[in-house]
Order: sequence, then C-alpha cells, then structure tokens
Amino acid sequence: MSASKETGIGTDPEDAKKLQLDKGDKIALKDLLEKRLIECGWRKDIEQKIRNTLEERGLANVTHEQLSAEIIPQARALVPEVVRKEMLLRVREALESPFGSSEK
Repeated sequence: MSASKETGIGTDPEDAKKLQLDKGDKIALKDLLEKRLIECGWRKDIEQKIRNTLEERGLANVTHEQLSAEIIPQARALVPEVVRKEMLLRVREALESPFGSSEK
C-alpha cells in the first residue's frame, strides 16, 4: 500500500472508508477555509484575476469552462502555505478525533 506524501494516508480503498469526515466536520472545515482565504486577501485576488481575464478577452468570448480551466490552477497555486498547513492540521485532527463533531 502506498501512502500519500502530503497526507500520509494510504491509497487503499478500505483505508479511505475508515478515514472519512462526518458532515459537521466537513462544514466546519469548509467554513474555516473560506474565512482564512478571505482574511488573507486570496478571494479578492482571485476575483480580480477573473475580472481582468473577462476584460482582456471580452465577456462574450470566454465560456465558464474556459474561465474555470484557466483560473482554478492559478487559484490553487496562490493559496498561502500557512493556510494549507493549517487546513492539513485541522483535517488530521478531525480524522483522528475519536468523537464526532456533535460531541465536541
């Protein structure tokens, strides 16, 4: 079984089934990520990249799919390392927690 370098979690499907977040944890992590991205200015930067692309090419000349294909890789690359590390830590904590989020 191989383990992901970043997460340390194996790629075996059985392992993946054992390590799943409950719905409450997923929502809390998503909300935290959104909050951190707004705080660091990432969201405004991405919104500006989208506006610039639309201005350069013209709204009628860019499909949603084309815009997504161009912006998503850039957006992922621009997530600050501190946010990535915090989220990885929080996900690990949630996966290792013996109780669900409703019991915390």
